[in-house]
Amino acid sequence: MGDNVVVSNMELERLLSMKGGKGEGSYANNSQAQAIHAKSMHHLLKEALDGVQLQAPNIPFVVVDLGCSCGSNTINVVDVIIKHIIKRYEALGLDPPEFSAFFSDLPSNDFNTLFQLLPPLANYGVSMEECLAANNHRAYFAAGVPGSFYRRLFPARFIDVFHSAFSLHWLSQVPESVMDKRSSAYNKGRVFIHGASEITANAYKKQFQTDLASF
Repeated sequence: MGDNVVVSNMELERLLSMKGGKGEGSYANNSQAQAIHAKSMHHLLKEALDGVQLQAPNIPFVVVDLGCSCGSNTINVVDVIIKHIIKRYEALGLDPPEFSAFFSDLPSNDFNTLFQLLPPLANYGVSMEECLAANNHRAYFAAGVPGSFYRRLFPARFIDVFHSAFSLHWLSQVPESVMDKRSSAYNKGRVFIHGASEITANAYKKQFQTDLASF
C-alpha cells in the first residue's frame, strides 16, 4: 500500500463527504442500516422533544440536523421532530407555529441531491393541518447550511432543536502529532489506528475529547 496523501484540515472539509448522487454506490441508496437504527431511537428522540420549551405560536420553530448527508434519513427525522412538536402545541390547545429546518453538513456534501429528495412545500397560506394532510408535501421551510458543527453555524438563541446522528464519530481534524514524523505518535501516513501504538491511539482520543467539548 502506498503512502496516503495528507491534506490540510480546511481542505479536508472541502473534500470529505458521503458519496453523492443517486447511483448504485451513493449514500442515498446505501443508508438503510442508518435508517433502521434511527427509527429504533425515535422513542428517545420524542422523550427529548417533550422537554423542549415551546414558544408562542407566532414565533417560528427552528430545527437543525447536523451532519445531514445527502439521503432521505435526514428528511425523515426532521418530519418526526416537527410532527411531534405539532402534537405538543395541539395538546395545549394552540395552533402550531411555522417551521424552518436547516440541513447542515460540510461544504463538500451533495446538497443538490438532498434538495432534490425534499418533498415540495405545501401551498403557502393554508393551515398547518392542511399542510400535514397534503400527501407528499412538507410543512416546513428548508435551507442548507454548509460548515463544520465543531464551529459556530448559527446566531445565539436562534435554534429550538439540534439533532445529530451517526456524525460525532467524525473528528474535526487529524491530530497534528500523528502527522509529525518527529512525534512518537506519528502514524506513518495511515488514516486508521488498527495496529498503531498506544500513544497514537491516545492522540486520537484526545482529539475526540476536544471536539466533543467544542460541540
